[in-house]
Amino acid sequence: MTYRDDAAARTARVTALIDEIAGLEHRRVSHAAIDERLVAAKHELATLQPPAPAPPRRPGALAHLVVFGATAGAAYLGTLWLR
Repeated sequence: MTYRDDAAARTARVTALIDEIAGLEHRRVSHAAIDERLVAAKHELATLQPPAPAPPRRPGALAHLVVFGATAGAAYLGTLWLR
C-alpha cells in the first residue's frame, strides 16, 4: 500500500508542477509580447514626434573677452570723465 500511495502522491505532484510550469511559460510569453509591443509603440511615437530642439548654446570665450573688454573700457572712460 505504501508504494501505491507514493506513486499517487508523485503523480499528483508531477501534474501540479506541469500545470505550474505551463502557467509560468504562458505568462512569460505574454510578457514578451507586451515588451515587444511597448518597444514598437515607443519607436512609432519617436518617429511621429518632431525632434527635440537643441539646447541653447553657451557664450564662447570670444563673447566673454568682448564683454570684459567693453566693461574695462567703460570703467577706464568713467575714471577719465570723473577727473
